[in-house]
Amino acid sequence: MRFAHISDTHLGYRQYNFDERESDFYEVFNEAINTILKERVDVIIHSGDLFDSSAPSIKALKVFKDCIEKINGKAKFISILGDHDTPKRRGLYPHSLFDNVKVLGIGELEYIDVNGVLIAGISNLRGRGIDILRSELKKFDHIAKNYSKSILILHQAIDRYLPFEGAYELREDEIPRSASYYAFGHLHFRVVNRFGKGFLAYAGSTEIANKGEISSWISDGKGFYIVDLDGDEPIIHRFNLEVRPQIDLELNIMNDSEMIKALKILDDGLRGLFKFSSKPPIVHLTIRCRDVDRQRIMNNVNKHIKGRVLGLRVNFISESTPTSISSIKGGVDYKALLREYLKSCGLSGEEYLNLALELQELLVNDEIEEAKKFVEKFFGVEVK
Repeated sequence: MRFAHISDTHLGYRQYNFDERESDFYEVFNEAINTILKERVDVIIHSGDLFDSSAPSIKALKVFKDCIEKINGKAKFISILGDHDTPKRRGLYPHSLFDNVKVLGIGELEYIDVNGVLIAGISNLRGRGIDILRSELKKFDHIAKNYSKSILILHQAIDRYLPFEGAYELREDEIPRSASYYAFGHLHFRVVNRFGKGFLAYAGSTEIANKGEISSWISDGKGFYIVDLDGDEPIIHRFNLEVRPQIDLELNIMNDSEMIKALKILDDGLRGLFKFSSKPPIVHLTIRCRDVDRQRIMNNVNKHIKGRVLGLRVNFISESTPTSISSIKGGVDYKALLREYLKSCGLSGEEYLNLALELQELLVNDEIEEAKKFVEKFFGVEVK
């Protein structure tokens, strides 16, 4: 068998309320489906958060409908529900509108046989549903013993990759060990590791859903996997998609003489994005300043990027701001300090550093609701 593993497509997501950003998520999904069909797979496995909401827009439904019509007769489409597209109350999920979409595991482990391969899955469970999840997963090894090849689909966080209390639903030792391939969703960065008798993989999201994903996109790309199960063990092929570039820069403008240097750093960063895509990027700037008029800085920056970017998000940090990590004196590199602290907590990935910095910026500027949304998107949890 040859199958595609895709996840966290979040159709309907409208980042920063830009029409273009909603379209970007549709475009990469179409690109993924067209490439997958060219690869002549038997099955397309979607491991959750197909839609960004359990009540997606008509446009999101139409995009998916058009793709399913292209897939029909060429490959089976099998999915589970993620935390985003699971209805809050008992009700119909959006996938149920499409006859050619098989959704597995609503509240229990469910499985089917495709060409002699076991494909089992259970849709996202959290909170009080975790005990059900653990109980249902214990059934997998017994079912899989009758198959030489098996796939387990889950949309959950594991302690190894999100080691925050309350952020993960499963420990590694709670996951069955006998699958050939574990098709995971929920985390937006890519993971492929040996696990049990096979490989455990997070396909990651197909687009950049928040600033914290920029570093992992630069290093690992965004896309999906094609997996061959014909041999003794799975062979995993990585495919990248053309997402809209985003860049996260910190500029130091302590006086007028540093303005030219800062603009050159910005210019170099923008030029470096052309290797990824010709789409106008989104730019995130953290500007550390002192003794400089902020309006003058913005006038210079806007003049410099005019016609070159889709959107600009700026956060000013003054050295005199007492609550900012960035205001640490004495020549201390606050990023290095924070990175070392996170590392001591077992959080060595750049995504955690970016998470901490983004939250710090939002909270210093009293953007409480934006901070909540950022945490919800990063962890897939509801912040009250």
